[in-house]
Amino acid sequence: MKKDLPYLRFLNLAKALEDMPKFPALDAVETGLLNACSISWYEGRKLATMEALEAMPEISQRTKHSRLKQLTEKGMVKVESDDYDARIKYVVPTPLAQKYYETLGKYLAKSQAV
Repeated sequence: MKKDLPYLRFLNLAKALEDMPKFPALDAVETGLLNACSISWYEGRKLATMEALEAMPEISQRTKHSRLKQLTEKGMVKVESDDYDARIKYVVPTPLAQKYYETLGKYLAKSQAV
């Protein structure tokens, strides 16, 4: 296989994130949930916890709930209550998650700049 493919360069650079001490190691489900949430955040929408748990329908609710909790413990997301209805909770990116995506964006640009 040709080794100078930009996407493969990007995957190689993105894998390096796993070795960086400033970012926590994420498993595939955590990465999928974080990416699903990030689409809503990018669109400027608040993401209710229940809506986040609807992502990745092939994964059980229990597993997704567990991984969302782990993302919180790892400092990638936080859960905030609605200002008017405390029963509604929102999944919100942390500065660490924002830095994670900024780094991925830099890696994507770098992978194309050859």
